[in-house]
Amino acid sequence: MDYLRRQSFRSKLKIAFLAVILLSVLMTGGLSYYISAATLEKNALKLTQDTVVRSAQIVDEKLNKLMLIMMTFMISQPFHDMLKDAAAGDTSRYYTHLNDLDNVFSQARIAEPLIQSIYVSTPIGEFYPSSMNRNRLTSFKDTFLYGRIEQEQKNIWVEGHEDMLFSGKDRVISLILEPIFDTPVSGVYIVVNIREDGFRKLVQGDSGAGAASFLLNAEGKTVYPVKEPLVRQAVDGGNLSGMMKSPEGNQSFDLDGKTYLLNYAHLGIADWTMTTIQSQASVLKDMVYVKWLIGAVALAAFTVTTLISGAFTRYLLVPLQGLMKVMKRVESNDLTARFESGSGDELAQVGFRFNRMLEQIVVLIGEVTEAETHKRTAEIKALSAQMDPHFLYNTLNTIYWKLNLKQVEPSQKMVLSLSRLFQLGLNKGQEITTLSKELEHVRQYLELQTSCYEGLFHYEIHVREPELAALSIPRIILQPLAENSILHGFRDLESGGRIEIEIAGDGERWVLAVRDNGSGMEEDQVRALFWQESEKGYAVSNLIRRLQLYYGDSAEFYVDSAPGRGTEVRISVPKKGEH
Repeated sequence: MDYLRRQSFRSKLKIAFLAVILLSVLMTGGLSYYISAATLEKNALKLTQDTVVRSAQIVDEKLNKLMLIMMTFMISQPFHDMLKDAAAGDTSRYYTHLNDLDNVFSQARIAEPLIQSIYVSTPIGEFYPSSMNRNRLTSFKDTFLYGRIEQEQKNIWVEGHEDMLFSGKDRVISLILEPIFDTPVSGVYIVVNIREDGFRKLVQGDSGAGAASFLLNAEGKTVYPVKEPLVRQAVDGGNLSGMMKSPEGNQSFDLDGKTYLLNYAHLGIADWTMTTIQSQASVLKDMVYVKWLIGAVALAAFTVTTLISGAFTRYLLVPLQGLMKVMKRVESNDLTARFESGSGDELAQVGFRFNRMLEQIVVLIGEVTEAETHKRTAEIKALSAQMDPHFLYNTLNTIYWKLNLKQVEPSQKMVLSLSRLFQLGLNKGQEITTLSKELEHVRQYLELQTSCYEGLFHYEIHVREPELAALSIPRIILQPLAENSILHGFRDLESGGRIEIEIAGDGERWVLAVRDNGSGMEEDQVRALFWQESEKGYAVSNLIRRLQLYYGDSAEFYVDSAPGRGTEVRISVPKKGEH
């Protein structure tokens, strides 16, 4: 903040331009990145969801095809004949049935290459393709497959496992069916083993780079072993099944501090769920290029703005720089200097009012010069129109720096106060004014001084009888007293000064009192006020001479002062003066 205070107004304006433009670019870029990322993630989820639903339909169609093939198998004549003997418990034609069913087994496996093997368990013996080697060490009733069918009593799909019925220990997924027959047949079960690796390829399909597709069962476990560590970690967490309550959908979840996207769709023929998991970072990897693009645009905008803002700042400061040049000429006592501008903005208005102020100063000086040719009028005007150069310099200098700090409104108020001060002081060439105008004159003077000496003092003006405001009075009576309070009474103060002006009537006379809480004066200093001429500003002796010119011996002047308790000056004059 101190760095900014030390900068010129031009630099501050340029920094403001750059800050606003840079902030706008960054906000726009950030919002664009956020919207792009959200849209890309939404589209990726939708695209993946469509893929998952399509994959689920493909798997459903494949499983339906398997079911249809097995239905065709169960309504074939060889299978029907075998079931009749199984229902009757006739084992005499076992080998005939085994030979007849071998052809049906082959047809089913040809119709669906995913079928690894088909096994039929009956009370009259086991039936399976002759090309398969039966694992004689394991009975069907000793396998967990038999336990599942006995427990659930329905056609079931069994997750991936090692084939226990045939040698080779191949990984398979099993479908266990009960036969379709005219009369109920107990103890007959059909086991269809599907190649796990072929089924896995079917499920994974075209899931895309960075996405892992797999099947979950109703308990939230994978239908077949999955190699991806991400899938194993997500499944072991046990939260996936709780996220997939609706038939299909998508959502995001956090795992090890990273965000992942989940898509799923339930199968229709089995209580399995097609699931896909992919990293949000992999989906948004293309946004890296968007980040760099936004950064490049921001840098380019900042560079262009830096060039443009310099020219724009110079253009905006042309009126202010012109006004500064005029003020410097005025400081060098060149009152012919005038501000010129073709603009009508606030800075130009300040300059034009400064011109009017200079014109009024010139008029005032002309009036004083003309008044010197007249004896009594010249003496009065010479005394009343004295203008303290130090006061004018302080006032103009304060206006200059307030304009330099872009405090336009306070500067305008000071210019108007100074203009009003001169207007009231001149009083259209008339030496007699009203008390209300004289109070307005001293109020404008005190307003200017409070702006020049900020925090040094405050003032109060009290008129006890409102009718006194219309009384006649010589102009510029109160301002010299207020000036002495500021220049001498508050000389050693930095703050806390107080000036009180009170107007009160007393029969045929009325009193003007000016009080301050300044440093006060010794008795010899009070006596000297009546005789000494002031080097700057108005001397009290001059004020006494003017009062004598207007009121003769009827004017009374009192000074009450002591070191440390301030000064009070009272002027008592008749309500009708001697002119």
